[in-house]
Parts: sequence; C-alpha cells; structure tokens
Amino acid sequence: MEQLSEKTGFFAMLVTVLSLGASPHPFLLILAYLIHELGHIVFSRIAGAKIKKFRIGALHLSLSYDCSNLTYKREMLVQAGGIIFNVIFAALVYLLPFFNGERSTFFIVCSLSLAIMNLYPVTILDGGGLLKSLLLQISSGDVAEKVTKTVSFICTVLMWLVAVYLQIIFASGFSIFFISVLLLVELCFSIT
Repeated sequence: MEQLSEKTGFFAMLVTVLSLGASPHPFLLILAYLIHELGHIVFSRIAGAKIKKFRIGALHLSLSYDCSNLTYKREMLVQAGGIIFNVIFAALVYLLPFFNGERSTFFIVCSLSLAIMNLYPVTILDGGGLLKSLLLQISSGDVAEKVTKTVSFICTVLMWLVAVYLQIIFASGFSIFFISVLLLVELCFSIT
C-alpha cells in the first residue's frame, strides 16, 4: 500500500470560499469542515496509520498518511473517518442541541451535506478513495486505478447532466451545476 494523501485543491477551496460568503453562520460551516478532518486524524490513529504531514495553508489543507502497514480495510476506515465524524456530530447536535434552533439546524445540514458529498465516488473525494480501496481488495492496482478514474469521470458527468436538466426544466440546480463543473476541472488536472 502507498501513502494516502488527502488534499483539498482548487475545487474544495473555491466551494468553501463561496459557501462562507453565502453562509448565515460561517463559523459553523468551518466547524463542520474541521470536524471532518478531525475524523480522518482520529481514525488514522485508530487504524495505526502515521500522519506524515498536516498542513494548513492560505488556500489548502493537506493531510498525508503512511498507510504502508495497513490493510485495505483499515485504509478504508481512515478514508471514512471524516464522514463518520460528520454524521456522529450531526446526531449529537440533533440529540443535544448545543446551539439555538436555527444554528443547530444549519450545523446539522452542513455536516450531513459534507458527509453525503464525500461519499460520491470521485477520486478527489473520500468516496473515490473508498472505492479504490475496495477495488484493491479484489483486483490489481492498475485495474483499481483505471476503474476508479472511469467511475469518477462518469459520476461527475452524470452530476453535470442532472444539473443541466434542472437548470433547463426548473431554472434551479445552479449549485449542483457549479460543483459538477469544478469537479470536472479538478478531475482533468488530477488525471494528467
């Protein structure tokens, strides 16, 4: 196994900046992102992965793990850690409201949206890493890589088509369209 690297790129940073500008509670949105990353860190410790690099820059956040001693199942646990933490914290805020009604609802929606979006099987998201780790359990590295890239591209194009349909028929879905275009751009640069 290789070094697992998770790095927010142009796509994530642009979505974050745009989300913060449109957000009624930017601190809660940032908190949901930080909880997601904390989940990766905690589950990397649980799985036995060593964190090689954690860096917060002006326009990115990067985490790199040494997964050379991990099974694919443990690597999947590390990749799913952020999603798991977002769901757990959303449930905690729902069951034990830490904020008033509107803030509580906003945090829950942000956390669950982040978790769901990261399940999408695109290589630059956690879902793509989960898919690749799953495929590595049943196939060679080259096959897993090719299938993951193909699925990533197809899923992103499908998202784009749904967004275009929503724009044409209902004059809505611009955010999905925007995200799909950014995913396509990010995929094109990561494939080369």
